Amino acid sequence: RLAPMMRQYRNLYADLSAGSGLRALQRDRDFGRDFLLEFQDKLLFGRDYFDTKLMDFLRTLELPAEAFDKIAYQNAERLLSSYLDGTG
Repeated sequence: RLAPMMRQYRNLYADLSAGSGLRALQRDRDFGRDFLLEFQDKLLFGRDYFDTKLMDFLRTLELPAEAFDKIAYQNAERLLSSYLDGTG
């Protein structure tokens, strides 16, 4: 249900902070990797607690560096800076 909404609404973003995000990506590894690649500009890495399970899993997917960096920090930088400079 999320993928069609992500395609339809250009300002809809999602974060991967909750454990449910990791479980969803792990449930079908190929689908998870494809999802991350398709929505690499609209996904944000985040953690609600201190473990490395999500980051460890993302690294096993061997995403292209550009996609990994967007999800890991660049998308958050872009979104936050747009609000700080008044363009968001």
